[in-house]
Amino acid sequence: MNHENFRHDAAVYADDHEFLAMAVPFVTEGVERGEPVLVTTTPANITLLRDALGPNANGFDHAETAYFGRRPPERATEFFRYWQRKAVSSTARNVRVLAEPLWAGRTPDDVRAWRRMESGLNVVLASTNVWMICPYDTRVVSEEGIAHALKTHPADVRGTEPIPSPDYVDPVEYARECDAVPLSERPADAVVLPLRGDLNALRRFIVGRALDFGLSEERAAMLTVAVGETLAFLRDDGHVAMWSSDGTVVCELSGASGASLDPFAGFRPPEVRTPTELGDGLWITRQICETVDIRAGNGTTVFRLRMAGPRSAEVVRQSRW
Repeated sequence: MNHENFRHDAAVYADDHEFLAMAVPFVTEGVERGEPVLVTTTPANITLLRDALGPNANGFDHAETAYFGRRPPERATEFFRYWQRKAVSSTARNVRVLAEPLWAGRTPDDVRAWRRMESGLNVVLASTNVWMICPYDTRVVSEEGIAHALKTHPADVRGTEPIPSPDYVDPVEYARECDAVPLSERPADAVVLPLRGDLNALRRFIVGRALDFGLSEERAAMLTVAVGETLAFLRDDGHVAMWSSDGTVVCELSGASGASLDPFAGFRPPEVRTPTELGDGLWITRQICETVDIRAGNGTTVFRLRMAGPRSAEVVRQSRW
């Protein structure tokens, strides 16, 4: 088992026939070889696939896409954990995953985070023997979305044939392009506290403002944990600012960079039986928060954490991606 067996392909399809032409051979071959197979897509596609597989219909794991989380860090973690569980008990060449991204109801920031995660899987899962195919339905995904799929996947599978993508972009470069998009301006009514090393004062500030903005006590406490894990990457010369936006609570930390960060730090869960590595704490932050945006430059790092508020689900804008 080594990284040479890792594959991450797109599969652009325009109708049910094209979906099945790719999915049926992929799943069937895996089942017949005794390889673990996970399919996570729409309920309609799962029904189509099971009907087409006949005797192999019960030989694979499946769940609709939303089951594995609506946020990129959740999804990356679940795929890695699935590989860990299955690789231990299997001598098969690959652990196969057919994973259709979830695009409905995404804001532009959400979409950029998901695309960044799609590219990051090439790094996060590089040491595994996962063979992943990510279907993209042109009836749902825009031309721009398809173009990005071909930037984040080295190949596009048509039927059983992988066609190398000439538009594929190295994940680090792709992440850099995503992070070049500036953060929105901090609102004038944001509440700001200088960072001066007083952790008790910082915790009181965060909890107090979070409660004012409508978070429950439990979620306010979780936000302090997320902030605490983030402080490892900042010096005590910056600030923390908080405000409410579109039903979420935003917590921004800024200061001189305390350590350099891998662009995909915090997307793979830490190994509990090995020494802690730089960036492991960010996995906790990413699991707690809706989004974690990081911008670094000129010796300064900005972390912008968003926590879901009581109205966040009501204000998501419907778009086609």
